[in-house]
Amino acid sequence: MKKFAYIITITLAMLGISSCKKFVDINTNPNAPTIVTSSSLLPPIQAGMARGIWFDSRYIGQYAQIWGASAANNVWDQEGYAPGADSNGEMWRTIYFSLGQNINLMIQDATANNRYEYLGVAYALRAWGWQYGGDIYNNMVVNEAYDPTKLTFDYDSPQTVYAEAVKDCRLALQYFNQAIKTDGLTQSTTLQKGDFMYYGDRSKWIKFVYSILAQNASHFTNKSTFSPDSVVKYVDLSFASNADNASVQCAATNSTDANFWGPSRGNLGTFRQSDFIVKLLDGRILAGAANQDLTADPRLPLLLMPSKDGVYRGVVAPTGDINIADANTLIPSFAGLNTIKSTGTSKYLFDDNSRGVFMTYPVLQFMKAEALYKKGDMGGAYAAYINGISKALDFASNPPSSANLTGNQNFISAAAQAKYLAGTSVRQSAASLKLSDILQQKFIALFLWNPIEAWSDERRFNYDATVFQGFTKPGTLYTDNGGKQVYVVRPRYNSEYIWNVPALQAIGATAPDYHTTKPYFILP
Repeated sequence: MKKFAYIITITLAMLGISSCKKFVDINTNPNAPTIVTSSSLLPPIQAGMARGIWFDSRYIGQYAQIWGASAANNVWDQEGYAPGADSNGEMWRTIYFSLGQNINLMIQDATANNRYEYLGVAYALRAWGWQYGGDIYNNMVVNEAYDPTKLTFDYDSPQTVYAEAVKDCRLALQYFNQAIKTDGLTQSTTLQKGDFMYYGDRSKWIKFVYSILAQNASHFTNKSTFSPDSVVKYVDLSFASNADNASVQCAATNSTDANFWGPSRGNLGTFRQSDFIVKLLDGRILAGAANQDLTADPRLPLLLMPSKDGVYRGVVAPTGDINIADANTLIPSFAGLNTIKSTGTSKYLFDDNSRGVFMTYPVLQFMKAEALYKKGDMGGAYAAYINGISKALDFASNPPSSANLTGNQNFISAAAQAKYLAGTSVRQSAASLKLSDILQQKFIALFLWNPIEAWSDERRFNYDATVFQGFTKPGTLYTDNGGKQVYVVRPRYNSEYIWNVPALQAIGATAPDYHTTKPYFILP
């Protein structure tokens, strides 16, 4: 892990011991406080969460075939990795550094000052980190993660990682409920200071915790212990509408605090929309080629870009078989999405002040639909499926922006939504519903803001083309893969492969094909 993180921790600890007290008293700087409050820690933590998702989505989005590179034979399109580099290692940094000791400091401050809601937030965000860490990396350092006496750290099993996520969710709920019981308030003026997710609304934080539990339970569909009822329970205790969606504010005062996908950051120029996402949205997969012109998803012009001739095209990884040679003219860059304006704002989540999204109500509804489908409750599964599609259309019509939890855009008319819901891309009865319908609508609903969850779904079904129709195994896989597809992300290079090699060897992570190891959460 990051040696410098532990150096900072030890330094902070030294500042607190009695032998240093006189030194600190003499050298107190009113402009640089020596006591770090929970409210001052929370904004950079939340910003780090968004950064982790954004940065690694570039590469995981290629694994999931949401988009591809503008040049042929890109290593990520080949389901490979970049040896000796930190590419696709930002979530590792987020979990152990952006959250890491900052969460510990928040817990210390909140405990000392009886700020129960901050304890709830601290454990909720740590649980969020463990959940994504398990999904992305499988094995992680948990028990020794924050031991300042160590310079190398042993990995724990993925079972430990997921159990820690659940444990921290339980602690978060305990502290939020204790805070509400103490003062009777759901809206906390204390928590509002520094909270750029829910602005002090404890009730929404509680729903966010249940969304993590729902995500956790929904990922174990391949195991004999899978409980559809648990997924349904957690979803129902979580978001009640898009107003509860978890997202963080992007002030957009300059490029450093702007949304990653907005024009100021310029991060989209080398990406091309995939053939897979184009076919999902234009009707060829969900409705069939004969009906595609009649059932195009109304989100299509918001999420994707047409070529100069008005036709929507996408690349096929890794060679881009259909159009990669002419990508600059036939397959437009995503960058065009944040330069074409409509009613004064950019489209979908491509604006500078679009919020960084962590979880949405429609995605949770698709989790519920899948769980009920597996349980055999086709009526309940169908109701959740239709609700998920309807609310995903609403989300695309009114994406969160600026300081609001909901935005003020209205691109898709009620008539267009109704037409799509009644069309052949959407199943019209419970009897006709298939798992592929649920999972592919969820894939669309996750577009741009969470390729990690989309990739988790594809891996749960072992990239099954009957579930993810249109997803095609790359014709050329990375050399180290040995013909196998990618299933995990390797730990971050500049911490683990520099400082922690013995621990990596113990879990087999020094093997060239380690990234093809199937993770615990998808195994029977």
